[in-house]
Amino acid sequence: MVRELHTIEQVIAEIGGPQAVMKLTKRSSSSLVPVWKHRGKFPGYTYPAIQNALKAKGATAPDELWKLERA
Repeated sequence: MVRELHTIEQVIAEIGGPQAVMKLTKRSSSSLVPVWKHRGKFPGYTYPAIQNALKAKGATAPDELWKLERA
């Protein structure tokens, strides 16, 4: 059964914390993850990496947690 995570905080914790998210998304600024938390959305470019990491852990998160461009 796939666990549904509903908040950015849950996603960050599932991945292993802010440092793990920075490494996963290939970002070097330690201020980015707190900014994403404050805004309430991950940038769209992080979607594939984060969703793949969650899938590997048996979890998923709704698209609404990302700022995705709609066609």
